[in-house]
Amino acid sequence: MSLPPPSPRADDELNSSELQFLTAMWDIWQALTTVGEARLSAQHGLDLRGFIALSYLQERPQQPADLARELGVPRYEISRVLAALDAQGAVTRERRTGSPGGDGRGVIIQITPLGCERWAAALQTIRTLTGPPLAHLGPARQLSLIQTLQGVAHVARQQTATLPHPDRSQPHD
Repeated sequence: MSLPPPSPRADDELNSSELQFLTAMWDIWQALTTVGEARLSAQHGLDLRGFIALSYLQERPQQPADLARELGVPRYEISRVLAALDAQGAVTRERRTGSPGGDGRGVIIQITPLGCERWAAALQTIRTLTGPPLAHLGPARQLSLIQTLQGVAHVARQQTATLPHPDRSQPHD
């Protein structure tokens, strides 16, 4: 017994640029993060979110809420990431003088010298993972790809910023 051939509509949908884009992103994510997370953890005691958070903190100290917004994660998640980095001595949390107590808005997160060293070593690990897949593109195409993906991410964030978050939706009756 054989299966019926897919309908022309299903073929069109399976070949849509939207689905191809999403599956390509998924394939890249799966190919790099499985090994990347394991190496970051084993060699540097970091997960990918911790590494990315340290990357953002390289530029300047930030408030946790600002860092959460830049990373596109909920505040509670950035709190977990920062707690782990703080426990490792990679960041410090400093309360600004004159700020209200208790809610974290007066806290500034700053990377420590140990955090800078750990990040630099982890960056080399990341380069060994991402370098080979990018190398075949050459510098100009790499830059074009990165700029294109950043543009798509920017538009996606703007679009989804107006949509209700599924975690905050009303329960269904």
